[in-house]
Amino acid sequence: MVAEPVRMGYNRWAKETSGVRAWSQMASVVLWAALAAAAEPVRVRDVRMPMGTYMAITVYAATEAEGKKAIADAFEHVEKVEAAISTYRHTSEISRLNRAAGGEAMAVGHHLFALLARSAEVSKETEGAFDITAGPLIRLWKRAWRRRKLPTPEELAAARALVGYRGVRLFPKKRKAQLLEKNMRLDVGAIGKGYIIDQAAAALRAHGITAALVDAGGDVYAMGKPPGRDGWLVGVRDPERRGKILPRPLLVADRAVATSGDYEQFGRIDGKRFSHILDPRTGRPVEGMSTVSLIAPDATTADAYATAASVLGPKAALAFVEKRPKVEVLILHRLGDRLTRVQSSGFARLEAPKPPPK
Repeated sequence: MVAEPVRMGYNRWAKETSGVRAWSQMASVVLWAALAAAAEPVRVRDVRMPMGTYMAITVYAATEAEGKKAIADAFEHVEKVEAAISTYRHTSEISRLNRAAGGEAMAVGHHLFALLARSAEVSKETEGAFDITAGPLIRLWKRAWRRRKLPTPEELAAARALVGYRGVRLFPKKRKAQLLEKNMRLDVGAIGKGYIIDQAAAALRAHGITAALVDAGGDVYAMGKPPGRDGWLVGVRDPERRGKILPRPLLVADRAVATSGDYEQFGRIDGKRFSHILDPRTGRPVEGMSTVSLIAPDATTADAYATAASVLGPKAALAFVEKRPKVEVLILHRLGDRLTRVQSSGFARLEAPKPPPK
């Protein structure tokens, strides 16, 4: 107990208690430092390969253990989604639905039904520029690239006859789906990756994570903001320089960025380069659209819209995007040998500030 200064004299009290005060102040400093350190989020990252694609998840969590647990659960959730929507798995729900084409409606799980429903919405919005029933066309052109021989008009017509989003019938109350024509084939390559990213983000939120970056093969969802920053930096690939990004990265928070283009995936036949992106309406590869980078509130929408924009072409794609809030796009397309840049009215606001000159 510290004596009162009135009974023992102020000078003596001050002298005898100065050490106590010093220790008390030091203890306070140490305590506040410990509390600040405990409150500082920890950055945790892990990488895996779901659906045959690179997927990295970065989170900021209260502790490393909490971050690792959240990421592990997110990847476990992704595995369950993949088991439902992957066409590369013979036992998946979507593969069974493809095999049931032309037959009775089939009961499907929550994830596949949600994906089919969102796909139908985007198909209607884009008037068929996006269409997950393009499976027969995709299979036809993959075979053509392997053989290095163009499909015959008869082969192309037969594949096109099986394509059309109106051939998918959904029964919401019973959660069933039906493919009306035999040999129809769904392919979710233009939307499935985005859906998986969103599902991983949902799993992270369930763990209380508020700042995270989910990156699947270049398509990303940026959740919240990293500590002390205005957003996540996301680079846009440069189609003319392999492995490089454009000079101005994006700075985004609570948004997704998806990139579609022929800079990496393409085929060659008789010396001509063909994009892997097909126009479901014509059955042929799109031309001239080198890169489309699209920003949207969620990765499912960004993924699907990016493909649709590639099919629509610069003018129609810009008109489509400008009508939709919180959606922006950057299009790099070729006019002869020249690469031309076109972007939506709000795209520049999402680019990171230029660094000051040295």
